[in-house]
Amino acid sequence: MSVLRPGGNGPHRPQPTGGDAHGREPRLLEAELVEQAPPGREVPLHVRVTRGTDGPGVALRSFRIPAGGARLLITVHAPGLLALGDLQQELTVPPGQDSHWLQFGLRTMTPGLHTVTVRAFHKGTFLGELRSQVSVQPGTPARDGPPRTAPLTTLAFDPGEVTLQVLKGPDGAHSFQLLSETTYAPESFRLVAGDSHGARERIYDELRRTAAAAGQGGGRDHRQARRRLINLGVQLWATAVPDAVRQQFWEEIGHVTALTVLGEHDVVPWELLYPLDGQKEGDGFLAEWLPVVRRVFGQDRVRELSLSRAAFVVPPGSPPEAEREVVALRARLGDAVTDGGTLTHGAAVSDLIGEGLDGLLHFACHNSFTSAGSHVTMADGPFDPIDLAYATHSGALRTTHPLVFFNACRSAGQIDWFSTGLGWAPQFLQAGAGAFVGTLWPVRSDSALLFADAFYECLVAGGESLGQASLNARRAIRDQSGDPTWLAYAVYGSPAACAAIR
Repeated sequence: MSVLRPGGNGPHRPQPTGGDAHGREPRLLEAELVEQAPPGREVPLHVRVTRGTDGPGVALRSFRIPAGGARLLITVHAPGLLALGDLQQELTVPPGQDSHWLQFGLRTMTPGLHTVTVRAFHKGTFLGELRSQVSVQPGTPARDGPPRTAPLTTLAFDPGEVTLQVLKGPDGAHSFQLLSETTYAPESFRLVAGDSHGARERIYDELRRTAAAAGQGGGRDHRQARRRLINLGVQLWATAVPDAVRQQFWEEIGHVTALTVLGEHDVVPWELLYPLDGQKEGDGFLAEWLPVVRRVFGQDRVRELSLSRAAFVVPPGSPPEAEREVVALRARLGDAVTDGGTLTHGAAVSDLIGEGLDGLLHFACHNSFTSAGSHVTMADGPFDPIDLAYATHSGALRTTHPLVFFNACRSAGQIDWFSTGLGWAPQFLQAGAGAFVGTLWPVRSDSALLFADAFYECLVAGGESLGQASLNARRAIRDQSGDPTWLAYAVYGSPAACAAIR
């Protein structure tokens, strides 16, 4: 059986490229759409990229544009509205000028408030997004909405980065689209039961029991446990990813250095996928083969993680290994990193975040996850993702972009909350965190300690990128008596982001 390997061997740290320089200038993604209209009305959406020197917006970090211009892919997601044409178009950004306008045809249908999301990509690398809303009500006149802008801090792309965009439509079907230097059409995919929640929870429960049994020395034989994991991963790959997308993946894999998943993260445990189609087999699980990272909507694209300061959250009742973990991490980070102390109270964590947390915030504790969501029992009571709401919606971390490592059971879990998902990852990231690391299912404390130590060794001492550090940390602990903890970690951020200690 043939084994296919992604482009490049060993640690890889992609360097941003953008062609020959032709000046430096800030840029904004801009969209115009009516904010009110009756049903059955055509409401064109206009999109362009501007120099960002006039009108609404803020001054941004400059970027280089090649003499011939940078070609972007603009995609539109408009559930509840009828598309009157293609919802993805290419846009050329010329040096020294605003781009021309793109027009996307939309028609209002059912009454209600509908959100339209515009995203920009450069050769598989996600650049930024913005959202507009249109209120559809019978008998109301059409009314123009204000221009919406979003910063594009750089048009650089990372060679070999491929993005898989997964969106859920109003009819419950999912759209899978693989974005690379080749632009593939979206593939519609409907789950048989309409929802993957039940199957996902059964998988997580099995992996929790496997981890617990391995820790007690009464688990399966290591090879048998690995075989069971592989079978789970193969079945997920075959049944949760559309045929066309799997074929596109094999066509691209010789050039892929990292995979970013953008969108509906709870549909599939992406890290557990084991690519296998006939004679085509990957080099293990997707997350042990190449860097796999996630992005949430509204998350900043951050390429440098400042780790000049580190604070640790260890409330009373944390696992015995938590203190050992913090001691080991302090030693690993060294004297160049300012010690922000150990926090035991939720109020202290909230104050630190509200002040604009910079550097690293590392949790080593228990996280309780139920159908009601996550919470950590701090010395002053429960602390949960809603306690980050003010920071999230005020963008409290957007100037500092800290790294948040939540080393606790199921800290990457999410629940539905009205029109969105609620969890530690989206709250921290939409507040402006540069990266987030958490777990998808309950993990063993000793394995969690080993993963954290290996991750920081690669990221800080080894100078590896976020994607490569997470990949090598998984590989470092994967042979722990059948313990699946190494696959439990979900990493959110840019795969090419690197740590900086000043």
